[in-house]
Amino acid sequence: MGRVGQHHVTLPVGSPRSAASRAVVAALARVAPPARDRDAGAEAAAIVRWARVAGPAGTLTAELDTPEAASRLVSLLTRIGATDGVVQGDADRDAWRVEMPDADDPAAGHDPLAARLGLVDGRGRALAAPPAWLTGGSLPGAVATWRGALLARGNLAPEGAGIVVDCPAPGPAVTLAELGLRLGVRAGTRRDGAGARVLVTDPDEVTLLLTTCGGRAAAAAARVDEPAGEPTTGTANDARATVAASRAGAAVAEAFTALERAGVAVPDSLAEAGRLRLAHPDLGLADLAARADPPLSKDALAGRLRRLLTLADRHR
Repeated sequence: MGRVGQHHVTLPVGSPRSAASRAVVAALARVAPPARDRDAGAEAAAIVRWARVAGPAGTLTAELDTPEAASRLVSLLTRIGATDGVVQGDADRDAWRVEMPDADDPAAGHDPLAARLGLVDGRGRALAAPPAWLTGGSLPGAVATWRGALLARGNLAPEGAGIVVDCPAPGPAVTLAELGLRLGVRAGTRRDGAGARVLVTDPDEVTLLLTTCGGRAAAAAARVDEPAGEPTTGTANDARATVAASRAGAAVAEAFTALERAGVAVPDSLAEAGRLRLAHPDLGLADLAARADPPLSKDALAGRLRRLLTLADRHR
């Protein structure tokens, strides 16, 4: 995975989020929670890992800069059975602290919350990055982890330069970049002192990422920070093709999410077509079909994508 060049990012580490960034967070917090408890746990774990601060003994404490993110975390924790979270808000300094008891509950068969969230192993030793058993091998696991990181520490870079996620350590940054590849998003990483940063710069991939994690509302909120820019040199047909491909990718991402939520098994041929669309959001159908293994005709690929979307519509 690539490293982010210094000239690409002008945001200081930990800088306040812009109004558009906060609008993106609000949109992310409004999406339906993950269908499976494991994915709800992955999202909660990402929020806590990215936003964790020192707190009272025997507790896990996360500090967030929007009430929407704090409420989302409490809702996710309740979903996985951690019902004693307490929110303390300080609107004057944009700080909402969520404190959660970190004790095991043998009667309920629960390990300490830190272990359930993948922050420590079974012996209480800190884990440097989100574990694979939590993020899972499925698309929803990757989406949930990315959404949690964006809720906690995601920021829009100025002048349409992309999305920046400040990470508590290099390990989580590498994991986030690797999970991005499942979504068709190429993320660069760069160390910043003890922490690290993850940056997505390609405009189409930014749109794909936000649409996958937060629907069209999240992607629309991000466009508020984009500069007007200069007229492009491409033709009108090129521009229309790019927009159409981006919209098709967003529709496929939403279809996968809807089918996963409904517990529907996607036929391999349709799943492969959808993953191909997500992996190459800027390609037209002809070029996309040529990348299939084995290669397909343009009409065959289009048919598979239509059947995937139709299947999702039947189960929404």
